[in-house]
Amino acid sequence: MKAWTLAACVVALAALAGCKTNDDPAKGGFISGLSNLADGTYEKRQQDRRETLENEQDTNLQKQRELERTDAQKAAVSADRAAAEQRYAALSTEIAGLKARLAKAKGQHADLQRQADVLQAKIDMLKADSFTPDAEKAARLEALRKEKAALEDQIDIVVGK
Repeated sequence: MKAWTLAACVVALAALAGCKTNDDPAKGGFISGLSNLADGTYEKRQQDRRETLENEQDTNLQKQRELERTDAQKAAVSADRAAAEQRYAALSTEIAGLKARLAKAKGQHADLQRQADVLQAKIDMLKADSFTPDAEKAARLEALRKEKAALEDQIDIVVGK
């Protein structure tokens, strides 16, 4: 009987060995587990998983370095932009100052033009006056020359001489 038992066991093992096995230990049964342990399938599965993990870690590290480079570039661009905005603000302030100076100069110019026109009108009136005595005309003419000299001084200041 022992031979029959041994033969039955051999036949049973041969039949079980021929059964389809599963590489996943969670899905395979006892026989699948023994078969996978014996032929190294579990070791290969673990090695594949380790390689996948290492590859993903390498990819993660590369992405992290790329993010750091991008952040550094972003900071540099932001600093460049801030500097350009400061230069723009300074230039705008300078232009506003120039416009204010120009407006002031235009105002002074208009005022000096009015003074020159008034002085010319006074000279024309004195020249056309035929009733005033010559001595008084000479005194008024001298006063007009002094006004003209004062006006010339003001014009020289505005012009920048």
